[in-house]
Amino acid sequence: MLAAGLEGGLAFATSRGLFSPELAGPIAKVCVLAFVGYGLLRNLHLRSLWFVWLGLLANTLVILANRGHMPVSAEALRQAGLGHLEPALRNTYDAIHTLMSEQTRLWFLGDVIPVPLEVFRNVMSLGDVLLMLGIAGVILEGALQAGGRNLLDLPEPTKQRLALGLYLAAVVIWASLGRV
Repeated sequence: MLAAGLEGGLAFATSRGLFSPELAGPIAKVCVLAFVGYGLLRNLHLRSLWFVWLGLLANTLVILANRGHMPVSAEALRQAGLGHLEPALRNTYDAIHTLMSEQTRLWFLGDVIPVPLEVFRNVMSLGDVLLMLGIAGVILEGALQAGGRNLLDLPEPTKQRLALGLYLAAVVIWASLGRV
């Protein structure tokens, strides 16, 4: 939570001209990786953290491959109802994001999944989705452990429903990738 707040604050401050993207970007990325990495290491006993690790790895790879910025699809922005942000991203609006171009590396790991919900308009990456699935799994695992149960001890029908839900989520995500 602290890492997300820090990153968001630096992105906002950069967009207002208080910090240069060249200064705020590396600070934000190092702090986020340090805070999140510390939290992950402290909770390795939770199996769902593998999704979080994979999401963090996917986001880190695409950011490193694109000189410290998360590439954002202009088409996904339009589909999410956020097309008005396109000109700002073209001009390196904040310390975190940049608009995709022909030179974008690992574009499929960038922010290419539109979320056009009225209450939550956003563009997400596959890494973001994995992070959210992992966080949801950690909450489930933590609740089960607090009740003296284990994820592996759930009844078989419950395990099958959880697996089906994860599979359907993956299908929806990959179908969304094909539209962008």
